[in-house]
Amino acid sequence: MIRYRSKGIPDAPDFRKIAESVLGPIEWQNAETGFCTCPGAELHTSPTKDRDCRVTLDAEDGYAPTLYCFHDSCREVVADANRRLRSELGKAEWRANPGAAAFVPRPKVEDYGDPFEALLKTCFEPTDIVSIAPGMTPDGETRAVPEHGGVNVYTRDEWIERAKAKGGVARLFSGKSGLYIRINPLTPKAHGGDKDVTRFRHMLIESDKLPKAEQEKILRASGLPIAALIDSGGSSIHAWVRVDAANKEEFHARRERVWKSLPEAFPIDGQNKNPSRFSRCPGGLRGEAVQKLLALNLGPASFEEWEREGDGLGLAAPLRVSELGRFDTANDPNTVLGNRWLCRGGSLVVVGQSGVGKSSFSMQLAVMWALGLPVFNIRPVRPLRSLFIQAENDIGDLAEMFQGVREGMGLTAEQTAALEENLIFYRDTIHCGADFAKTAEVLIKRHKPDLVWGDPLLNYIGDDASQQKVVSEFCGRLLNPISERTGIIWCWMHHTGKPTADPRAKSHWTGSDMAYSGLGSSALTNWAREVAVLTRVKTPDGMPLTFRFELCKRRRRAGMTDVVGNPTEGIYVRHGDTGICWQQCADPTPPEKEKPSGATYTIGKKNRAPKGRPKAVEEEIEEFKTMQQLSKETLAELSAKYGASHATIKRRWKAYRENLIQKDTNEA
Repeated sequence: MIRYRSKGIPDAPDFRKIAESVLGPIEWQNAETGFCTCPGAELHTSPTKDRDCRVTLDAEDGYAPTLYCFHDSCREVVADANRRLRSELGKAEWRANPGAAAFVPRPKVEDYGDPFEALLKTCFEPTDIVSIAPGMTPDGETRAVPEHGGVNVYTRDEWIERAKAKGGVARLFSGKSGLYIRINPLTPKAHGGDKDVTRFRHMLIESDKLPKAEQEKILRASGLPIAALIDSGGSSIHAWVRVDAANKEEFHARRERVWKSLPEAFPIDGQNKNPSRFSRCPGGLRGEAVQKLLALNLGPASFEEWEREGDGLGLAAPLRVSELGRFDTANDPNTVLGNRWLCRGGSLVVVGQSGVGKSSFSMQLAVMWALGLPVFNIRPVRPLRSLFIQAENDIGDLAEMFQGVREGMGLTAEQTAALEENLIFYRDTIHCGADFAKTAEVLIKRHKPDLVWGDPLLNYIGDDASQQKVVSEFCGRLLNPISERTGIIWCWMHHTGKPTADPRAKSHWTGSDMAYSGLGSSALTNWAREVAVLTRVKTPDGMPLTFRFELCKRRRRAGMTDVVGNPTEGIYVRHGDTGICWQQCADPTPPEKEKPSGATYTIGKKNRAPKGRPKAVEEEIEEFKTMQQLSKETLAELSAKYGASHATIKRRWKAYRENLIQKDTNEA
């Protein structure tokens, strides 16, 4: 039920859209509740978790729509957001139905009548045996305990009638040490152990380490399927959470999942783990205090519904084969770059030697993608906004790189102006580890980028990058929740290790091997959706410095092409002649020298008679000068004319085209 319901209005306002207009994007879990970014997140003094801030339009307590945040440091900002939220909802209701009462809230707890009866009717079936026991304080002790295993002979409805006859449940028992009730029904005349439980319906959550107001706030914001919330009359709040387990084993498995879903700052009383546990009973007297019923039926209606919503673990609903079978991979809405090369929530690590120009390379990628233009034929699906968080370059360095790209790419004044909103730069030399993640999340929520560039990774990881647990903690526990929640793609600049003494050590490496070029644990490579490596290559004397940019994991999904236009996993690039900019070039590696005419390919002893076809003479192929492409028919004709294999003609054509493009580049 919506917390505030339209009162007979034909075109009722969409309260969820109104809430989003005030609070920003909300990840709705159902029609009533959702999670959003805390408007005071930058004030948090501890790391912000996935579900710390929850908005509810549900009227379980009869009050206005409410934004809850686990953190205390943002209290004033949250209070202001609540005032604006309630004001906008009220205005919308009034505009839709002038003169009517703004909202019709759900009944308050008092509206249920007797709290003892309300609890029993909510949590037990008519024929369930309900176990109730008075409290007692043993000699020399200050803490009360149940006087015995409970009166285990009356059904739910019999208890309700007995309490009514006496004028309240407190009058059924003498004493002021409180009143206890077991959270699950038992067999008749049982002693009250776990073996006597007939329905594994509820588990009990309690924590007495925090102020009660804070306990209640966290439990209400938890999103758990809470059947009842009870003030114990002492220092704790009791929550009966629906688990509806089939047996004891499933009960404990579900209890563990519920425990793990709660914030770390909520210390759970570990003794409350058995299904026959006693809780405090509403209406009982505990000294001068009264044990009170605070709320009924908070959150999802069942454990299964809570599980479908992600069971509080930060995970999305499970995927089924039916969804996989009908998913349109050719039109994936999550695609950001290439042919599903990088999608929302993905990650890219660019690895290169120190000083080669990784920062300027990332600048060029970001600038062109911000305009919706391809770089090396890697195409964005739309203009992309980039947020840079970097520690290496000051304003002068960044200005040189940007101006170099602007001049080298020939950007117009209109294109340069369009970059104002799509490129944001921050210099951060003070945060690392969890502090970096917290800072980055605030900036991401502020600017809503598509790509977040971190430069360099080692400045921000905050510990020894060679240790798997450090990388897993940083990437898995700190970065992944942010990218999954916001859809951003992490793009990290990373360094290689010290060069090996053996120059041939990596000569046999494949593209997949190059993915492990980065300094530190291989867990980084395994985490990244794509690893790209920028390395300097050997060039003949007199040629400018040349580098190879190679994609190592998803490769041809990027759409990258060589200078001839062929799909490729790696290209060659050079620093541009104008400013700090990168230009694609042909492979600078000289072709292998062919054996002189007449040489033959033989197998076996050297004195065997020469056999096989002589290799073709490397004479100029005049036909290339008038060709635009090499068709199958032309290939066959040239092969026959020059007495060369198809492979040789293809190689000669590729070399001719690359030399022609390189000549044009040099002239330009």
